[in-house]
Formats: sequence, structure tokens, C-alpha cells
Amino acid sequence: MTGTDETAERVSTPINLKLVLLVIAGAAVVIIGYALVTKKDPLGVGIVAPSVSGTALPDFSNDPLSDGAVGSPIPTVSGTDFVGEPVIIEADGRAKIILFLAHWCSHCRAEVPLVQAWIDGGGLPGGIDFVSVATSISPSRDNYPPDRWLESENWSPPVLADTTNEVGRIFGLSGFPYWVFVDAEGRVAGRRAGGLPIAQLEIVTETLAG
Repeated sequence: MTGTDETAERVSTPINLKLVLLVIAGAAVVIIGYALVTKKDPLGVGIVAPSVSGTALPDFSNDPLSDGAVGSPIPTVSGTDFVGEPVIIEADGRAKIILFLAHWCSHCRAEVPLVQAWIDGGGLPGGIDFVSVATSISPSRDNYPPDRWLESENWSPPVLADTTNEVGRIFGLSGFPYWVFVDAEGRVAGRRAGGLPIAQLEIVTETLAG
């Protein structure tokens, strides 16, 4: 993949969220930044490379009526944030929102403050965990380093530093920002690549919370 931007419609096809995200997709045309840049510990601060286990999810599909990941158990990921604190993504009986971000992606930079304002305003239901993954990290690209950017936005969700891009790969990442919705049983309920307006995020989250 290259570092170009492409206009495309990105939708997910969950079991419980299928109709919700299908309606959203009907009005959504999003611009998505593509790239996976292979760098090992690019920040040079001794961050532990994440370990992953389980079956990799299929690459994200643009077909609004079928996503091969839906219903599949999520892989387990164990890593750290940018200061070495552990961050774990696993099936633990709680629903989850996983948001993959790239520091150089202009659409991620637009999305982060909107999502943070939503969280600050109490938009995230108590029964749902929100975790983010900083991936495709490259010191040669804009807005580096990612930890400084997220700190400047007062980003509150845990951030797993995907220094090898393995977490993005195993979750089928295809563009940024990239959303993975997980039900309480630890199975994929839906995926989406591209910006997600807050009003639509609220609908998806309410549906996920049941």
C-alpha cells in the first residue's frame, strides 16, 4: 500500500449493527489515508513491541452487506503505551471500541478532537471500553511523534503503540481512521474505515451497548 489518499465509501457489516451501519453508509463518503510503514520501535524509547495471539481477521471489506470478520473472536494483543504502561486488548466480557490512528493522517487529526469532546461530554456508555492503537508510525511523515500529538489533544483513551504494524495487520486494517466494534463476547460486531460523525457514533455505540 502507498501513502496516498483515496475517496471511497467505507462501511461495516456486523451481526447486530448491520442495519445501523448500512444506513450510515448510505450517506457517508469518506476520504481515507492509506499506508502501513514498517518501522521497529521508531520512537527509539524502548517501547515493548506488542505481542499478538489468535487468528488474524480478514482484510476489511468495502461491501456493506458482508464483512468476513463479523462474528469472529478478536485476537488478543498485549503491548504498552508510549510511556511503557501495559495495554491489553482481549475478550474480557466487555464490549469495546478500538480506534486505529495514524499520526500523519489528516482525517485522524480531524477525528480525534471530536471523539475526545464526545467522551468528555459523557457520550461513552459505562459498559463499553474505548482503546486506541497508534500504528503506521513513521518519523519521516507529518505530525510525528504520535504521542506528542495525542497528548496535545488531551486524548484520554489508552493508546497501544503498534510499533511493528502487527496489530493493524491482524485486525485487517485497510485505511484510517479505522474502527473495530466488539461485542461483550469478544466477537467483532462491525468494522468501518473512515471518519465517523459523532451522531452516527452514538447510534452505533447505543446499539453495541444493547
